[in-house]
Amino acid sequence: MPDLSQVDWAKVLSISFTVIPAVYRYRGVLTKITDVLAEAIGFAALVGGLYLYTRTLPELQVAAVQLKSDPSVAGAEHLQTLDLLYFGSISLMVLGGLLSVSGLIGRFHTSVIDRMKNTPSKQSTPMSKRR
Repeated sequence: MPDLSQVDWAKVLSISFTVIPAVYRYRGVLTKITDVLAEAIGFAALVGGLYLYTRTLPELQVAAVQLKSDPSVAGAEHLQTLDLLYFGSISLMVLGGLLSVSGLIGRFHTSVIDRMKNTPSKQSTPMSKRR
C-alpha cells in the first residue's frame, strides 16, 4: 500500500487545475486525434494479423499431416504452438477491424456534429412575406 502522507497535495492540485481546463478546451481536437490513432493502430493490427495468418496457415496444414504420419510429442507441441498462432492471428485481425471501424465511426460522428454546428438554421417565413 503506498504511503499517501508523502504526497505533495499542493502540486497535485496545481497540476490538475492546469491540465483539466486544457483538456476541456481542446477536447474536440483530442477526440479527432484519438479516432485517427485508433484507425492507425487498428489497421496495423489488421495487417499484422493478416501477415501472421498467411504465414501460419500453410505451416499448420503441413504440421497436421506430419503429425498424422508420425505422432510424436515434439510434433504435437509444434502443432499446439501453430494453433495458438493461428487463432491469435484471427483474433488480431478481428481486433484490428473493430478498432479501425471504431475510429471511422468516431471521425464520422465528429464531422456530422461539426456540420450541424456550422449550418445556419433556416428560419421559416410566412408565405405572404415571400415574393
